[in-house]
Amino acid sequence: MIPPRVWLLAAAGPAFALCSAIAQAQTAPAASPADAPAAPPAASNPPPAATVGPVSITGVAVLDSMSLVAGGVHPGSKILTKAAVSASYDGSSDGHEGLSALASMQFAGGGHISANNIGDIQVIDNIEASNALRIYEVWIAHQYGGGKFGWKAGLTDLNADFDTQQVASLFINSSDGTGAELGHSGLNGPSIFPTTALAISGFARIGQSTIVRAGLFDGTSGTPYHPGVFAIRVSGLDGALFIAQVEKTLPGGVRLVGGAWTYTSLFGAQHSADAAGNPIPFRPQRGAFGLVEGTITHLGDDGERGLSAWARLGTGDPVIQRISGYIGAGLVFTGPIAKRAGDQIGLSINRALVEQPIPLPIPAPDQQLAETAFELTYKYNAKDWLAIQPDAQMVIHPNGDPAIPTAFVIGIRFSLTLTKSLFGKLGVKAP
Repeated sequence: MIPPRVWLLAAAGPAFALCSAIAQAQTAPAASPADAPAAPPAASNPPPAATVGPVSITGVAVLDSMSLVAGGVHPGSKILTKAAVSASYDGSSDGHEGLSALASMQFAGGGHISANNIGDIQVIDNIEASNALRIYEVWIAHQYGGGKFGWKAGLTDLNADFDTQQVASLFINSSDGTGAELGHSGLNGPSIFPTTALAISGFARIGQSTIVRAGLFDGTSGTPYHPGVFAIRVSGLDGALFIAQVEKTLPGGVRLVGGAWTYTSLFGAQHSADAAGNPIPFRPQRGAFGLVEGTITHLGDDGERGLSAWARLGTGDPVIQRISGYIGAGLVFTGPIAKRAGDQIGLSINRALVEQPIPLPIPAPDQQLAETAFELTYKYNAKDWLAIQPDAQMVIHPNGDPAIPTAFVIGIRFSLTLTKSLFGKLGVKAP
């Protein structure tokens, strides 16, 4: 029999072969300079608006139509929506160098394709959430020494600063935002979409290529038993989530990230006793992750077109967590058509170790259950304010259950971003 987690090491071989290819690609200039802040994933935060003085207003609307065409637990189609509006303040244009702030709210609604149809645990659509209007982020931040170090405090999206997969942000599967093992940790998940928590974090730059980050987040996001209600919990019983990571950008633009996290509160095990019948004590959740991403090759004279790749590996606690291990990787080609340099096509794989709260008769107890999702997607930037993204996914063993047939999903995403340029096109004054 294959010991648990041997698959993780076996799967890591091809993934880190891909990483090696990225690390050796030194022909192109850095795609993401070391002194630029990490870009938040598309599903978690709206993109920056055109600046109008020190205050910018951004509105984003996302509509997904997803259909389970075969397999899963119940055939069907769902419409999912997300609308967000944010106001940001940039003190550098207002005589307050280094000071910034953000306030945002969002509405998530529509169907639940994973929960009701597919039965997968990683969630194939990153805007699936309980229907609710929520305040999302409210924070203030300050940088010093020309961006050498700084802090942020308030209601904060963890994934905007930690475990940010920049190349993988093209994809719709939730595991391509926050890694699956971290995203499924805690009592109600960490401080990520759709529910954030109070936090304080900071960073320091070491030289020109290394950034060290650390953050302390409330241990419970929102109200776990009422997911549609906006709430900020402040209780000693919730404990805290501590996360830290180190980022390094190599000369060729390759980005390396390594991090670790732990909850201070104690969690009960999925099973009350181990295989020998011994009781399992309460203990904190903790884990670690590593990421490598970058450009493999550039095409054309402008450097906008090219092939990028990433690979991510993460581990959690198999006694407490439903997802105790994860490995993901993929390729993104920007500008597949020479005249459309802004379009992107990508292929990804996300594989999660799934621990069952109750023992299943199959497979044998010493075999590891896992869910594997493949995604093929194309993002067509029809206008500077409109993107259309056809998407296809295949999920093998949804929820790690061999009894659930392989699911095949097709869908399309429409993303609208309301910026100064769009207001101009509509003939109205920008906010």
